[in-house]
Amino acid sequence: MIRTILLATACACMLAAAPADAAEETTQSFETGLIPSPHIFLPEGEVKGTVMLISDAAGWGDYEKAEADRLVAEGAVVIGVDFPSYIQALSRYDVSLNDGCVYMVSDIESLSQQVQRATGNNAYHLPIVAGIGEGGALALAIAAQTPDATIGQTLAVNPAAGIPLAKELCTPASKQVVGERTVYGLSDGVLPDPIITVFTPDANKDGRAHAEALKKAHDEIEIRDSTDDAQTAFADTLDDLVTASGAFGNPLGLPLAVLEATPAFDTMAVIYSGDGGWRDIDKEVGGTLQKEGIPVVGVDSLHYFWKERKPEETAADLSKIIDFYRKQWKVKHVLLVGYSFGADVVPATYQLLKPAEKSAVAQLSLLSLSHEVDYVISVLGWLGQKTEGAGGDPVGDLKNIDPKLVQCIYGKDDDDDVACPALKDSGAEVIELPGDHHFDENYDLLTKTIIDGLKRRLQD
Repeated sequence: MIRTILLATACACMLAAAPADAAEETTQSFETGLIPSPHIFLPEGEVKGTVMLISDAAGWGDYEKAEADRLVAEGAVVIGVDFPSYIQALSRYDVSLNDGCVYMVSDIESLSQQVQRATGNNAYHLPIVAGIGEGGALALAIAAQTPDATIGQTLAVNPAAGIPLAKELCTPASKQVVGERTVYGLSDGVLPDPIITVFTPDANKDGRAHAEALKKAHDEIEIRDSTDDAQTAFADTLDDLVTASGAFGNPLGLPLAVLEATPAFDTMAVIYSGDGGWRDIDKEVGGTLQKEGIPVVGVDSLHYFWKERKPEETAADLSKIIDFYRKQWKVKHVLLVGYSFGADVVPATYQLLKPAEKSAVAQLSLLSLSHEVDYVISVLGWLGQKTEGAGGDPVGDLKNIDPKLVQCIYGKDDDDDVACPALKDSGAEVIELPGDHHFDENYDLLTKTIIDGLKRRLQD
């Protein structure tokens, strides 16, 4: 339900002693899920990062407020969470409503998007989840259930071992009950986001042992030692993470995932993700194409279309991507792929490409195409966001494209809005696969279908 975030109240003596640059909590309302009455602070001007600041066992107090003030002054959005209240809310949650387990990440992601949309900022920053002591322990537990491209960074300073929550978290990671606490490992494979743990001389020995056990399974985890007190170590590390949160790490300065491969088909792929960003189906299809010898540039739609783009701007950026990476990988052809939101923007974007880049496209693979195209991400709960379908119908855009280039793939059990069946008499390749909007996660079959179509078109 939608909760109203109220301005914090304090006694007159505290107000008199408050610093002149003390941040005020926003009075805007957001859908917060299981997070009870978070303390939300918005900076003035450009947003440089977003921090979910989890308190220690004593709850949200003077230290947390002072840290929020400092971060907001530096340009960060702060979502403050009172640890005791949050644990109580999670303990009361009826897990029968969610497959018998507690899932925190969806609330964190949704709230982060709502709050950042409220700032009007042009870029979306994945939230940094950070805390000291019990807050750090909870941050590590959240990492145990985090999917890719959802949390930007996890920071735990002097974390305890495990969390005081009897109800099970939704995660395949290992878990061990120790007294009244549950200690979670991390899911197998690559970390969903970078994790840093910092230990000062006052650190909990069990917490350090837990961090070292996590590092044995995931060597990417950083364990740092500091001679400072926990608050100083926390602030210094967090400053660096906020500063780095907006960097994309590629020459084009765009939110791209670049998957290198030795080209086997004289072809590279550009994949526009769904509105959730570069994860799940987009990442899996990209990874399989990479294994098959097709280097991939993934465009993270959540970040790229966080601000509204013009179709011409989108096409200009795609031209830059194609031009730069064709030269880097020395390939002739381009496979242009889009999933869901990403599929909807591909037809009009292709039409607006420069002739040189347009002629290089050998195949357009549109996965779960709909009848509505937008050039900005719509955020749940953001009232007044009325852009759905503002860019028209992708099927209309496809009428001006050679149907021999087009491959439209949809799931048999997808909803009625799926647009691929409307192309059956157009000359385009229309393929129905088993499954729903996500093809029942049979990404191997989906990728094989894409590659089979590409091979045929390259031979023609």
